[in-house]
Amino acid sequence: MSLNILREQIIALEMGRNERRVLPFGLSVIDDALQGGLDIGAMHEFSGPAAALFAQLIVQRKGGNTFWLVNERLNEEYYPPALAQYGGKAEQFIMLRLQNMQDLLSAAYEVLASNAAGCVLLEVQRPLNQIQARKLQIAVQNTDTLGLIINAGYARNRHMTHEGLLGSTVTRWHAEVLNWSQEKTQIGLHLEKNRRGSPRHWTVEIDHATHHLHLATLSGERTGDPPQPGFVEQALCADHA
Repeated sequence: MSLNILREQIIALEMGRNERRVLPFGLSVIDDALQGGLDIGAMHEFSGPAAALFAQLIVQRKGGNTFWLVNERLNEEYYPPALAQYGGKAEQFIMLRLQNMQDLLSAAYEVLASNAAGCVLLEVQRPLNQIQARKLQIAVQNTDTLGLIINAGYARNRHMTHEGLLGSTVTRWHAEVLNWSQEKTQIGLHLEKNRRGSPRHWTVEIDHATHHLHLATLSGERTGDPPQPGFVEQALCADHA
C-alpha cells in the first residue's frame, strides 16, 4: 500500500465513511493544498464580502440542486438569477427562508442527511455553537452532498476575533474581491483552516466566460482598483439583479 493510499483511507475514516470523495477546483495549487479538493460529505465555512460569490463557484462545479437556507428576517436576499455571471442557473436553487435559527438548523439537518442535493448552503448571521456545527457534520458525512456555511456575521473583517468560528468544519475560507471587470473577477482567497494541511493564501481570478478559476499571483499583492464597498453584495441581491 502506498503512502498516498494510506492517507486517503485515514481521511475517509476521519470523515466517517469508507472512501474519501473530493470536488477538485481544477487548480493544482489549491487542490494539492487540500489533498485533492474539497471533501464531499463534509461542512465547509465561508466568510468575507465575496463569500457568496466563491460559494457559488463551488456550487457550479458540484452540479445538482442546491438548497439555499436563510433567515427570512434578513433585509437582503441573494438572488440566484443574478449569479448567472458565475455559472449559476435559477432552476438549480431551492430557496428556503425560515423564521428562526432553530427552524433553519432543523431544515439543514434534514436536507443534508437526505442526500437529495448536490449542495446545501446555509447562511447564518451569528456563530453556531459546537454542538450545532457537529450535528451538521454528522448529518452530511455519509452523503454525496457538500455542506456550505456562509458566516455573514464574519463577513466584513477577517481580522476580528475568531470566537464562534466553526471548529467542526473541514475547511474555513475568507474571500474578498480585489478587482472586477466585465471579463473576470479577482479574489483574495484565504484558506484559514485546513484539516488536510496548512493555511494558505492565493490571489485568483474567475473567468466570467468559462467560470474557471485561474491563479493570478502568489504574492498576495492587490492589483488594480478595488471595487467600492458593498459592490459584491449589491451585485448579488435581488434589488440589483
